[in-house]
Amino acid sequence: MTGTSDDWVPFRKYADQGSANVMCAWLMRESVPARVETRSLESGREAEYWVFVHRSLAHRARWVVAQLPPTDEELNFLATGKLPGANEDEQR
Repeated sequence: MTGTSDDWVPFRKYADQGSANVMCAWLMRESVPARVETRSLESGREAEYWVFVHRSLAHRARWVVAQLPPTDEELNFLATGKLPGANEDEQR
């Protein structure tokens, strides 16, 4: 998505670039256009890393990060169809 700078809104601020890049990648994987911008602080030696999202999908970005990741037990159930703690006889 292209457009003016008014099309982008600040979403999250991070103290390190790695965390900002991870959030940006996660949002983009979830079809939310995102980018990272570096803002220098007064001292000039420190920086903040801001994740910006496209204004039209800011609500989706908030929704994406509000979702809890699945637990290991949920992932195991989705992969195997077996409930945690149940033996094979109970599954039939």
